[in-house]
Formats: sequence, structure tokens, C-alpha cells
Amino acid sequence: MVIDAAPQPNKVRWGELEEDDTEDLDFLLPPPQVIGPDNNGIKKVIEYKFNDDGDKVKITTTTRVRKLANARLSKRAVERRSWPKFGDAIHEDVGSRLTMVSTEEILIERPRAHALNPNTRLMKKPSPRPEHVPEKLQP
Repeated sequence: MVIDAAPQPNKVRWGELEEDDTEDLDFLLPPPQVIGPDNNGIKKVIEYKFNDDGDKVKITTTTRVRKLANARLSKRAVERRSWPKFGDAIHEDVGSRLTMVSTEEILIERPRAHALNPNTRLMKKPSPRPEHVPEKLQP
């Protein structure tokens, strides 16, 4: 019976680290754990990070997960959710972010441009006798 006692090559021991390697030690941390959601819709996410002092910190995030009822959504809203994603949202997961911020330039064209005809006024002049003033108060 032969036992291979050689250490795994991808695992780094803390004594083998150099002092320059203190910035990026995330590979020493355990992977994040997602627990749930349970019957009440409670989901726990456990992550580990290094704080400013170099200590390992456990971060536990508890969130409530709720599903939207289809009866409250309009038929058009349900249809829009089935549309294919485009732009930067293609690479995102289904429920990761509900809104996306677009960093690209968006040009808006007016369907009826009033400035095409130079004789057309853009603003109306106020009439000398406003229609909202009662007749008793008009001179």
C-alpha cells in the first residue's frame, strides 16, 4: 500500500508567500456559499473577504426572495419580459439586475420637427383677451 504524501501543487501555504503578495490573497478564501431560499423565502449568502488590516472577515447577507404574481402584471409587461436581451444585458444573469444603465450615446429624433418650415412660429403669442378671465372682469 503506497500513500502519496506530496502536497497538491495548486494549494499555496501561507509560509511560502512573499511579502509582495499581500494585495491579492483572494485565492486563500473559501468560495461563497448560497443557502436557500427556504419555505419563507429567506436566502443567505456567506462570503469571506480581507479587511484593511489583512484579517479574514466573514460577511453574511440575508435577503428575502419573493416572486411577483403574474395576475398583477399586465399582459404587455409579461410579453416584454419574454423579449430577448440586447446590449450589455446579454451577458447578465436573468435576475441579477432589473435595470441596466446604458453608457452609450442615445440620440432622440422628433417625429414631427417644427423647425422645418421657417414661417411656423415655435411659440404662440398671448392673446390680448385671455379666455379664462370671466366677462365681468374684462374691460
